[in-house]
This record gives sequence, structure tokens and C-alpha cells, in this order.
Amino acid sequence: MPRRPTRNITNIRGTGQIDATAVWRVFECAAPGCDHLHRLCEDTEGFPRVEVKCPKCGHITSEPHILRAPRWKYCRVCEWLQPIGETTSRGTSLRGKTMGSAFDYHSPNSSSFRSERQLECKVCKKEINRVLNPMRTSDQHRESAQARRMYAILAGVVEKLDSRKVFDRFDGKCFKCSKPLSFATRGTKDYAIDHTLPVSHFWPVTSENATLLCKKCNAEKSDRWPSEYYSKGELQHLSVLTGVPFEVLSGQPVLNPEAVQLIRANVDAFLAQHIRYPREIRRVRELILQKEGIDIKDAAEVWPDFLD
Repeated sequence: MPRRPTRNITNIRGTGQIDATAVWRVFECAAPGCDHLHRLCEDTEGFPRVEVKCPKCGHITSEPHILRAPRWKYCRVCEWLQPIGETTSRGTSLRGKTMGSAFDYHSPNSSSFRSERQLECKVCKKEINRVLNPMRTSDQHRESAQARRMYAILAGVVEKLDSRKVFDRFDGKCFKCSKPLSFATRGTKDYAIDHTLPVSHFWPVTSENATLLCKKCNAEKSDRWPSEYYSKGELQHLSVLTGVPFEVLSGQPVLNPEAVQLIRANVDAFLAQHIRYPREIRRVRELILQKEGIDIKDAAEVWPDFLD
């Protein structure tokens, strides 16, 4: 079925001359002393079993070197070529990982999203949302809030966050850049209380384990795992301040095992409580299947067809 026509009501757009779905491998010539930068599209016929000749020194770069090269793509708005994150040894993206990525993850529903990343980079997406948010209906905002609440429930968040506690624990400074921040109970704030471990991975945020960041650093970190944003020294300090084990902070993204166990043991109750949000249920199912190799559908007495 053809994609329905869309309207750009923000007037934030690029020239339309760039293919924002294509993925590129960017790498230096492998010849010693040569600094020529190659850019190879994954749509190239025969990829990755291709040979690339350097126009500067004539050196031939082949498959093993190409597959180790990072994956990049263009933002369809600013049209900058930017990194999309890690790759596996086979050259495919590590789903859900955004280490060094300028783009948020996108669950692909067609082959056009072969990068598994959104078409707009995070900076442009933020500007688009700034324009769109005032246009969204109260029902749309409510649905987004309820979806966030669903993840909070899965993470086991029960206490109200005490921003003052978090603010004092970090001495009123952004943990990442050390910028002095001003505490406010209402109105415009120059800081954000960050989920140290992403709630999208079912980890709870509390007054004891949250992180204080300025708005800029919070936007940069986004939904990334701590090891994908902070240095080793910062992770060690963050472990002391939040009580989250260094091994967890410095490791690869993992789901909260207690939350996964709770969902598996109560799949039918989970469906009954959140059945109005099928897209989020599918995301939870896909995430657990991807990370744990467990299909929660198998533990359900009844699984509605529209959730497949």
C-alpha cells in the first residue's frame, strides 16, 4: 500500500536533494601516510564485497576494512553527514544502540529505514518538536504522558521525585559540564533531572539515583546508556553520586531484570492495563525479545491479533 501523503507544517526542511535513508561507510585510505577519506554507500552493487581504489595514492581497500568502518547518514533537514552509531562485524547496526549517534533509533516498518535511525538528526528533531508541540492536541499530549507512565510503572517507579535532593547532591552544577545551575520550583528551569539509566529499559528513577544536567547536556545524552555518553572517570564519579554500580553504568545497555521478570509473570495483567497503547506494547515485546530472547506472548493466556 502506498504511503499516505504528508504535510510539512513546520516549514523546517532541507533541499530534498539528499537521500536521508541511505547509509554510508566513511573511512580513511588504509595505505600508510595517505589521509584520503572514502565515502561508500551501502547501496553500492555488491556491497560489502567491493574494492575501493584511492584516487590519491591508488591503494585498494577491500571488504574487511570497509566492514570495520563506522556507518553514517545524512539528516534530511540540515543535510549534514553524521554518525548513526555502532555496527556489528557483519556490517549491520546494533539495534537499540546509539553510541556516538546523531540520530535517535527508529523501529523500521519498511526497507526505506535500513539505517534503523530517524531521518532527522537529534538537533533538527528538537527544533521540529519545539514548533510542533504547541500544535498538538491535549489528547496527543495525554497519550504521550500515559505512555511515559506505562514505562515508569514497568520500572517500578513509586515515589515522587524530589528535585531539591538531586540538585543538592550535585552541588547545583551540571554533572557533565559543571555549569552552575539555579534551582526553581516552577517556571522556566535551566536544568533537567535525568534518568541515569533509561526508563525505556525499565530502570526506575529516584531522588537518590537521578542525575542533574543542564538542558544542553540533557539533550545530548537523550536516551543513551551512561557508557555511551560519559567518560570512564565520569562514570566512576557518577557511580559514587547515584549508587548505581560502576559495572552497570560502564557496561552495555541492559533491561532491568526485575521488571522483565515481573512482566513475564503478569503478561495478562500488563495487557489489560495498557491495551489502549498497542504500539507501546509491541515496543516492549520487541525490546524484551531482542535483549533477552524471550517472547512475552508465549506467557499470555490470550494475545490479541492486533498486537502482532
